[in-house]
Amino acid sequence: MSEWPSYQVADNPVVYALGVMNINYVRFEATHVLMLSAVANIEQNQAAVFVSRMNPSERANVIDIFFKRREWPDEASRAIPHYIAAMRLLTDSRNMLIHGNIVDMGGTKQPGILSLNRQGLTTLFQSSLSSIRQVADDLHIYSLFGFDLNAYVATELHATAREAGMLALSECPVCPPMPQKLK
Repeated sequence: MSEWPSYQVADNPVVYALGVMNINYVRFEATHVLMLSAVANIEQNQAAVFVSRMNPSERANVIDIFFKRREWPDEASRAIPHYIAAMRLLTDSRNMLIHGNIVDMGGTKQPGILSLNRQGLTTLFQSSLSSIRQVADDLHIYSLFGFDLNAYVATELHATAREAGMLALSECPVCPPMPQKLK
């Protein structure tokens, strides 16, 4: 059996890192539903209906709107906007990587990414395997943070968001370091 693919896509470690990053993004996306449910104080199946019809930027905006509609304890008033800001950064980084075209940068051993944005502007930037891995790692960290933050809000603040079998947290999780913008 021969190796697949028979054509060059990118170095195997880059392809692998992009795959891990995308898997972690899908896991992170699951926390968008949970956070909308917790912050808006609605059931998860209701939040899922809204989230499935919105792009990630709209999701962040809607979670932020619900956040601003009430008073929050100090810990939650810091953690929820922190999650939303990270959500925006991580989505931008993921979109640059997953919607970009990996190109050879003339033997630099670093992946070049040719990306077309929503305004129709094409940009070429040199990334690195370590920066792709960092985005994947940040997505993993923020998936865990989103699950825990949702559990805290649903346990301590918004009972409607509580689901049977859900983890119960009585303390707000510590905010992880803010992810760096992919350059």
